[in-house]
Amino acid sequence: MEPDQDPLTIWECVDCTLCVLWPVPTADEYPGEGDWFSAEKKDLSRKYWLKRFRRRWSDRLVGSKKERFYRQCMQAVAKGRFLDVGCGAGTLMDLAARDFDEVVGVEPSPISAQVVRDKGYRVHEGLLEEITLENGYYDMIAMDAVIEHVLDPVDIMRKCYKALKPGGYLAMVTVKLGGPTNRIRDAGWNGYRHGWHTILFTDKTLQACLDKAGFDYVRRPRRARPLDDILILWGRKPR
Repeated sequence: MEPDQDPLTIWECVDCTLCVLWPVPTADEYPGEGDWFSAEKKDLSRKYWLKRFRRRWSDRLVGSKKERFYRQCMQAVAKGRFLDVGCGAGTLMDLAARDFDEVVGVEPSPISAQVVRDKGYRVHEGLLEEITLENGYYDMIAMDAVIEHVLDPVDIMRKCYKALKPGGYLAMVTVKLGGPTNRIRDAGWNGYRHGWHTILFTDKTLQACLDKAGFDYVRRPRRARPLDDILILWGRKPR
């Protein structure tokens, strides 16, 4: 059967086992016609009241997901220049501004990009594929829930590689294909979100992309435990 005959399928590469959701969404299929900071997305999130209740209590006890991720990033790099790709309203940038000399964002949503500018940050408005970054400039590049939306993850990682200083780090957070929730909920897993996600990763396929892009393997910090539903992997640009 041809791919365009299926409403939604998952295709796995026979060589590298990387998995892609098919068909790939077009820009006008995204919420708010491509604006990720849209009212449609916010209305959808409000329906998950129980999840939000649990999250509030978790945030109070151990910190928010952004705070925990940032604390791990600090184990790799604690100063210099910080780039947040897919910065949203700048929550991670606010944390990084406490320690880094310069904090910059990349954001495709014009609404969100303006929020970040109003906070006083420099932001590249547009998709990472479309903008120009300074070469050898950043000490840390963070991508929280971004890599699962791109069409060519290795190309994106190579672009980050060029933008990093020697010894700089790329940190990525993404949903985990084959994690506990994926196995329990099967086809109802939130990771299978056509119109939102394109490529889904295991720790092996995400690490393989980092390897192909030229990054050194980073043992710590790293989060790829069997019972986790997310992956957090770092890559280091060789000195």
